Amino acid sequence: MVTFVSQYEHKALNRTRRVLDAFANRIGSRTWQTVITEEGLQAVKKLLRKTATKNTAVSCHWIRSRKAKGESTGSGL
Repeated sequence: MVTFVSQYEHKALNRTRRVLDAFANRIGSRTWQTVITEEGLQAVKKLLRKTATKNTAVSCHWIRSRKAKGESTGSGL
């Protein structure tokens, strides 16, 4: 699960929203959230870099899920 947070001005608003809306659900005026693969993150990064201006700022936060109680960690110990 990742959360994208964006701060933008002027025309960067529409370009950023267009890219992020294609990959994630908008949960606020400047916030998106989705489950995404590494390849998906690379595609988002590529598209944002292509459309970025000095008025574009996007951060991506990875949200780790907690393991259920008693769930194996796979360490074999």
